[in-house]
Amino acid sequence: MSEKQTYFLTGVTGTLGKELVRELLITAPHELYVLIRGQKNLSARERLRKILAASGIEHFFEKRIWALEGDITRPGLGISSEEMDLLRAKTDRFMHVAALTALNGSREECFSINLGGTREALSVGWDFLKKGKMKRFFYFSTAYAAGSRQTYRSLESGLPESPAHANFYESSKYEAEKSVRQAIAEGFPATIFRPSIVVGHSQTGATSEFNVIYPFLKLFAHRILTKLPSRLENSFNIVPIDFVIKAALAIAQRDDSLGRGYHLVTQEPPTIGMLLDVARQEYPQIPEVELIDPDRFEPSALPPQEKFVYDMLTPYLGYLNDHLTFDTSDAQEALRGTGVDFPRTDRGFLKRLLAYAVDAGYLLVS
Repeated sequence: MSEKQTYFLTGVTGTLGKELVRELLITAPHELYVLIRGQKNLSARERLRKILAASGIEHFFEKRIWALEGDITRPGLGISSEEMDLLRAKTDRFMHVAALTALNGSREECFSINLGGTREALSVGWDFLKKGKMKRFFYFSTAYAAGSRQTYRSLESGLPESPAHANFYESSKYEAEKSVRQAIAEGFPATIFRPSIVVGHSQTGATSEFNVIYPFLKLFAHRILTKLPSRLENSFNIVPIDFVIKAALAIAQRDDSLGRGYHLVTQEPPTIGMLLDVARQEYPQIPEVELIDPDRFEPSALPPQEKFVYDMLTPYLGYLNDHLTFDTSDAQEALRGTGVDFPRTDRGFLKRLLAYAVDAGYLLVS
């Protein structure tokens, strides 16, 4: 990945976006323009400087990476006309990463950001294609766009006609991906990446955000929850962030990836039983978790505090009773010879994830 290119990215304040920026800057002489929404106390430039400093790459600030003030939910992404002219003239590749990933997000929030934001990104992308020099557009969807509340084999070539979504995150990403696929059908040069549940680094377990699986571990470790509606043999598809980044960028270099979608997932997901066993061996002080058959689980029978917590966690429960599996034929073929291998999410990997969460102070065990 040595050829210099100019990238325009959204979503760089999120976990995936931060790591994409880091990888693009340290592996090649690329230039990056990134869309960031200013906050009350921090401008877009100040937010970018903080992100780079946290990764130890602040020296690239305004030398090879620049912040543009904007908002993906606004027309034209809220970019000024002067900066839009700059982007048309410079952008070779457009990566749309921005999304609301909260599984308990409201319908209004999820559809405004995930669907509305993607449609605005596509509109700007068409403008760059027709009036500028952009050649490629990359959209980060989710493997769970197919819907996690069903037994289904998800193919990389499309989406199911009748999905069974567990939350508004999934349904909004489904509609957003449909919009991208429609644009592809109309000649738009896009590639779709579908990661599963993104967790820490494959070798260190490091992560900047503790999402999806981590909150359950925290609630059990801190004795807030004692029961889990799942089965020992149930799997959950987690994928280390470094694999997602390296795989996406490797596939992005292939001309034959145009118009296609790729599952960036683990091919051998761990089970609930494996996770509980690793936690028990590594941290025996964590209380035992009582597994209850999901078909017989009655939240109303829980003590009031636990019932309140489970009501909040309902959008997450499908990921612990996952019957959705993923075809990876196209991703496997695209990664052949790149040196990027599908991740091993085995007991050793789970140990590293837990150890990092403990060392970072997220999981308090005593």
